[in-house]
Amino acid sequence: MIERIVLLKLQEEFATEEALGELVERSREVLPKLPGVVECSVGLAADEKSGDQWHISLVVRLESLDVLPQFADHPDHRSYVDDFIRPRLASIAAYNFEV
Repeated sequence: MIERIVLLKLQEEFATEEALGELVERSREVLPKLPGVVECSVGLAADEKSGDQWHISLVVRLESLDVLPQFADHPDHRSYVDDFIRPRLASIAAYNFEV
């Protein structure tokens, strides 16, 4: 199993409580339905130090590393990332771990 950890730092105008809530809701709606996803969690920075670096964490458990291209290239994922996430981003970091 692969655990994909994605950290998002948003542009200042998208770091409001309302905008963060919208991003969390949309992430919880889209990500679990994508191919290969076993489990998904979305978290908000829990303290000021974390929030200075990253606003949101996405942890997606995938069946295997082999399904990552199918997951990443799926039209719903592309729309979520390209049309919804990317315009709000200041920075992003993504890592894959075997679990």
